Amino acid sequence: MIDIHNHIVWGIDDGSDSELTSFEMGMIAASSGITDIIATPHCIPGRFENYCGPEFDAAFSALRSALGAEKATSRLKIHRGMEVFACDSTPEDYDNGMICCLGESNYMLVECDFDEDPWFFRDVLMALKQRGIRPIIAHPERYYFAHDSIRYLFDLVNMGCALQLDSDSIIGEFGSTCRGVALELLSSSAAQLVASDAHDQISRIPDMRAVADYVAQRFSYNYASLLFEDNPRRILNNQTLLFRGQSPNGGRARPSSRYMSDEEYWGI
Repeated sequence: MIDIHNHIVWGIDDGSDSELTSFEMGMIAASSGITDIIATPHCIPGRFENYCGPEFDAAFSALRSALGAEKATSRLKIHRGMEVFACDSTPEDYDNGMICCLGESNYMLVECDFDEDPWFFRDVLMALKQRGIRPIIAHPERYYFAHDSIRYLFDLVNMGCALQLDSDSIIGEFGSTCRGVALELLSSSAAQLVASDAHDQISRIPDMRAVADYVAQRFSYNYASLLFEDNPRRILNNQTLLFRGQSPNGGRARPSSRYMSDEEYWGI
């Protein structure tokens, strides 16, 4: 498996708090079958200002050195990324080279406030797309606007964004509402990625085996493979993500649920 959303870099956000914690997270990931991690520290203006630069690069170098020095974690590949917080300055921050995509791709992991206005979020995502970025929306099942109407998310998929579910949401760790939205996104084939969003070695850990097995049993083995391995690998190779049931050479598949019309989305 490949984990595209993980807060394993220590000491720079609300994830790992020490080298030891990061090592233990790496141990859990490696022993659970994860081969690659895209480390994604929060980049939130005024809170976690993890912008591209020497300090950001040094944090990743230290992590790779620490994990590479131990046999149990030496085969774990760490790729650079960040979880970008959507705000007014996000497009300009990208223009100025302050925020980055995942690995060497043009996919960017983007989050917003849980109570964010969906229209504002849509505008930020559209501005990024106009710059050639392919947005991946982090944990969409946890946003309050998705709880109000999941069709906001279908509209964002139709716009060209990908949806990444947190593995813990699927098994109810963030509550029944988040789980319900996550399962509806899976049932409608709108979700294209699942990641751990791991923050530590105790409660939010980088072990997705049980969730992958659950998805395989409830939906299909092929869908689980797409979510946990195939599409994450396509990010690392900067290839187009696939929907459930879509072949690499086939046309663009769409989730089964109806998208919102412009009038419905904008409240006209």
